[in-house]
Amino acid sequence: MWHDGTLGVAYYSSETAEIYIMNDTMETNNYSLLKKVCHQLQPCCVIASSKANERLLLMLRDLGGVDSCFGASEVLPEDSSNRLIDVQLLPSLDFSLEVCKRRVLSISLPSIPEHFTETDRTIYMSSLLSFDATCMIRATGGLLKFLEKKRIGVELERSDVSSPVLNIKTFSLSDMVSIDVNTYSSLQIFQKESHPSVYKSGGSGAKEGLSLFGILNRTRSVIGSRLMRLWFLRPSRNLDLLRERQEAVSFFLNPKNAEVTGSLQNCLKNVKNVPRIFKQMQQAQASMTDWQSLYKTAYNAIDIAEICRAQRADVPIFKKITEAFTDDIHQVAAAISQLVDFEESFAQNRFIVKPHVDEELDQRKRTYSTLPSLMTTVAREELDRLGPHIEECSIIYVPQLGYLLALPCTQHMTETKDFTIEGLQFMFMSNNTVHYKSARTRALDVKLGDTHCDITDHETQIMHQLQNDILLRSQVFYAIMDYAAELDCLIAIAIAAKEGNYVRPELTHGSQLDIIGGRHPLQELCVTPFVPNNAHFGGDHTRIKVITGPNASGKSIYLKQVGLIAFMALIGSFVPAEKASIGMLDGIYTRVHTQESVSVGLSTFMIDLNQLSAAVRDATKNSLVIVDEFGRSTDTVDGLSLLVACIKHWEGKGSDCPNLMVSTHFHAIVREGLLPASQQLSYQTMEVLENDGELVFLYELTDGHANYSHASHIALTAGLPEELVKRGTKVSKLLRENQPILRVDSSSSETQFDRYKEILAKFLDLDLDFDDLTGFLREQVLSSPSSASNKS
Repeated sequence: MWHDGTLGVAYYSSETAEIYIMNDTMETNNYSLLKKVCHQLQPCCVIASSKANERLLLMLRDLGGVDSCFGASEVLPEDSSNRLIDVQLLPSLDFSLEVCKRRVLSISLPSIPEHFTETDRTIYMSSLLSFDATCMIRATGGLLKFLEKKRIGVELERSDVSSPVLNIKTFSLSDMVSIDVNTYSSLQIFQKESHPSVYKSGGSGAKEGLSLFGILNRTRSVIGSRLMRLWFLRPSRNLDLLRERQEAVSFFLNPKNAEVTGSLQNCLKNVKNVPRIFKQMQQAQASMTDWQSLYKTAYNAIDIAEICRAQRADVPIFKKITEAFTDDIHQVAAAISQLVDFEESFAQNRFIVKPHVDEELDQRKRTYSTLPSLMTTVAREELDRLGPHIEECSIIYVPQLGYLLALPCTQHMTETKDFTIEGLQFMFMSNNTVHYKSARTRALDVKLGDTHCDITDHETQIMHQLQNDILLRSQVFYAIMDYAAELDCLIAIAIAAKEGNYVRPELTHGSQLDIIGGRHPLQELCVTPFVPNNAHFGGDHTRIKVITGPNASGKSIYLKQVGLIAFMALIGSFVPAEKASIGMLDGIYTRVHTQESVSVGLSTFMIDLNQLSAAVRDATKNSLVIVDEFGRSTDTVDGLSLLVACIKHWEGKGSDCPNLMVSTHFHAIVREGLLPASQQLSYQTMEVLENDGELVFLYELTDGHANYSHASHIALTAGLPEELVKRGTKVSKLLRENQPILRVDSSSSETQFDRYKEILAKFLDLDLDFDDLTGFLREQVLSSPSSASNKS
């Protein structure tokens, strides 16, 4: 399912009776991602909407053929070199979002108990797939409809038996890194920032805030910015591709090449969105701004090609541009320069051809330029012929009517018969002016005709001819767009690397991570100085890190820092570290940030569980899993138990365990020894110095574990009243020591004991025969502080 630049994919394996889904991913106009999906999966049938984009259907025809489930089929001949794919078109109604949601929720998975209510099923299914990925949901719904109609796997069963679906799993392309929307938000790779008045204006009003994309996107062109976003949304595991990008970034980082980099940037900012201009041309709606943008693009593309030809041939992007930028660009730029008079075109707001291009057009323009003097001469001759009773006249031109003699209306012209003048044909009266046809004006019609319209038509004809010639060479412009955008992105990454003092990471096969002196690319912009930290996974180091430490000691920043450095390496960027070696991860999974929404209909803890569930289900030995304080949104014992169970699950995989980082305040994990000793597991903490009750955060990661979170210190820093913090510290201490917790207004044990002794002494002195026992109890016992507190 492709909609508005986003691709959602789902496929059914008849061998395992499982549905595999790929979350919504940004797709290009040439459907490169879908082609990769078809190449990897080698499907026997592809299902699409009958109202799918025309270019998508054309691409599917190239893959195999198009067949409608509800009409005649159109299958192309089988190509000897390619496997023929049967393409089925379903009605667009079968892909409507609400219908597809209901269809997905009605799947009868063996793992769903029969007693589950509709709400329970929704919660369970939300742990398997994201209902926010609308294209993927629509693709899955259309797939289920196809299975139902074709009865895949149950052809010989009764009609009430549906196609079996045993499980729903997530898949990704073999050369792509799996990252979901939650991870992009948690690591602050993308961060939308709303305008303060967005709620008043009613619009989106959102822009990119402080995010990794925001600091790396230094592109100069719109197409460059789009490609940069695409790189972020589709990080790669293709080692050769990433090394090509690194080579180019290294070239642009070299101070010797600063002049070349600046010249390329100046050219790139003038490269416009040519596909949109071509679309306008095909619809005969190109404006003069479009023509100027196309000319600037062609002219600057020539400069880019010349600069690249003069550089080293071992930089792949230069080689691509040198081969792709052909003489067609020169011909287009020269044709536009020779034909189009931009100054006059913008003045008259239409396409104007330069002089000396077309002799016939030049003659008409010369004739048109002499029209004012010719019309003045004819008007003077007509005035002499009309006699002394006519004092003035003029010659005007009216489209459809031609040249007319205009006479001012006199006081004697009151009726229609008064407009009759010998030798003239009355046409009409307007604005106190009477218009006539004369022999001379008819001669002008024959000799000159509609000169202005003839000029416009002639120039329009030249424009269409030029448009057709340019459209025939459109493929070279599409290549320009691709390579110019790539060049823009590489220079942008180099600029960010130079300003941030980033280094080139070593890319390796496998999943080993070694980061020395790593820094958080966003946090270091906001905090000075920033304390760097190391990270080591795999090889001689453990793959599971359990990190403890006080609140605000830098645990979350460290977790995100490692994730961001790994992500940056997987898009070909340099990284903020002293040295780094990054393996080819196949996925980054996080449980860091809870994205709550009323529309989701899930509790905070359920959202946290879904995020952790995806990591447990999909993470492999080549994945990176980040878990930050899981279990804080439920009962302490339950949250602790679930966290320990998940860590044990991963530890039990041995060498297949993913790279796992867990930060927690559950100190009982260490204190009670809830995790087994393992070569895969180690404990780390953020170092803190305590001096006379004051905490000094060093933000440096060391081996070991913390015993306390020092929440009281953070509470005082946050401005909570001191008496509340002291009370909290006291209660926390009593809980750790298993001591009873008394109310604040309760007396101490010694005070109560003295009071009881006093009451007992007075009771022993009572004479029960004569003294008032009821009064004694009321005054001495019931009025005591302890009794009052017990009553309250």
